[in-house]
Amino acid sequence: MFQDIRIRKLIKRQGGKAVTVYTLLLCIIYKEGYYTRWDEELPFIISEQTGFDEAYIREAINCCMTLGLFDDALYKSQKVITSKGIQERYILIRKTMKRVTNIGEFSLISSQKYSEESRKTSEDLGKTSEESRKTSEKSPIKESKVNKKEKKKPPKGSQKDAAHAAALLEERKEDFYKSLVPYVNKYGKEMVRAFFDYWSEFNKSRTRMRYELEQTWELPKRLATWASRDKQFNEHGTNRPNDSAGQRNVDAARDIASFIQSDAGSRDQPKESDIAELWK
Repeated sequence: MFQDIRIRKLIKRQGGKAVTVYTLLLCIIYKEGYYTRWDEELPFIISEQTGFDEAYIREAINCCMTLGLFDDALYKSQKVITSKGIQERYILIRKTMKRVTNIGEFSLISSQKYSEESRKTSEDLGKTSEESRKTSEKSPIKESKVNKKEKKKPPKGSQKDAAHAAALLEERKEDFYKSLVPYVNKYGKEMVRAFFDYWSEFNKSRTRMRYELEQTWELPKRLATWASRDKQFNEHGTNRPNDSAGQRNVDAARDIASFIQSDAGSRDQPKESDIAELWK
């Protein structure tokens, strides 16, 4: 734009703000097509967007007419703001968008040149349509194949795999359950049960338990940490004799003492026959 000597003259005569006025006018013109009609409210609209005085905007527009940025004769006779350059750029834009252009009213382009441009655009559109048709004929998509893909059922093997994975998960849960039994005497069945319920929770896809998602896992250390935090929690007033949680701990202690007395012959690991009783 600034290579145009008319723009440089506009800046010299009206200042740099005049370029803003000219650019806004171009935006208004191209929004409507390739011209716009003069309106007494137009200076106010541009003033509202730029903050420039309406008097200055009128002077800048008149200067654009004088310099030939807009067609002065058409403006004086029809109050229409446009130019030959604007119309040529409009045709070029429409051609790039593969759209047929129709400039009839207030045309400043020679009829021969305009007809040639329109003919080329129509030919290009015809070639594009023909190429699209040939491409579609070479690679047709059969409706039956599409329907078959849409109606394709999951293979039976996948259902079997899912059932097998679920069975394995339950087996691992049972193994985890049994691995905690030796620690019941040390930590109490209530704490161990809470530990088991938390760490055996399945993920959303029901493929792993919570503890299997950990990067590191040592059961004795995890239980010791859990017991330490449980003790700290109880020391803050949650294990008073009148509390329901405290009463549950007392009952658990009694159950464990009763079990130890009845199974005095065992050392660390309870009998398999007593596992169910401990976990009730």
